[in-house]
Amino acid sequence: METWILAIVFLVLLLLYGIWPYRFFKKLGIPGPQPLPFIGTFHHYRKGAFDFDLECYQKYGKLWGIYDGRQPVMVILDSTIIKNILVKECYTYFTNRRDFGLNGDLESALSVAKDEQWKRIRTVLSPTFTSGRLKEMFPIIIHTGGETAEERLKKKQRDLRRRYERLP
Repeated sequence: METWILAIVFLVLLLLYGIWPYRFFKKLGIPGPQPLPFIGTFHHYRKGAFDFDLECYQKYGKLWGIYDGRQPVMVILDSTIIKNILVKECYTYFTNRRDFGLNGDLESALSVAKDEQWKRIRTVLSPTFTSGRLKEMFPIIIHTGGETAEERLKKKQRDLRRRYERLP
C-alpha cells in the first residue's frame, strides 16, 4: 500500500514538474498554442516552422508565447516593440538570447554572449554604430562595394557560359 502511495505521489510531482512552467504566459496574459508536458510546443513544428509561425500569426496576432521544452519563448512581430527591446531596454531586461549550444568559436559573439560579457561587448561596440558614424561610413561602403548585385550576377553568368563553351 505504501509503495502505491509513493508511486502516485511521484507521478503527481512528475506531472507538476512537467507542466509548471507553462503558466508563465498565462499569468502575463500572452496568448499562444497549448503546450504538452515536458515537450512544450515542439509537436506543432511537424507542420514546418514557417507554417506553424504563420498559423500562430493569423490566430494570435503580432505577439504570442511558445515553449521549447520547458523554456518559454516570446515571439514578437510588432516593429515598435522590437525597436523598444533592441534599442531602449536592451541593457536592462534583454541581455540573454536563445543558445542552441552549437556556437563553437563564436561563443563570445554579441548574439550569443550572456549577462556581463554581453554588456561589456555591447558597451564597446555601441559607440561605433551611432547614426552619425554610419552616415560617415555610407559613402565608403558604396565606394568599396563597387559592383551591384545585378552586375555580379551578370559577371557570374558570363563566366559560366565561357566555361561551358570550352567543354567538348
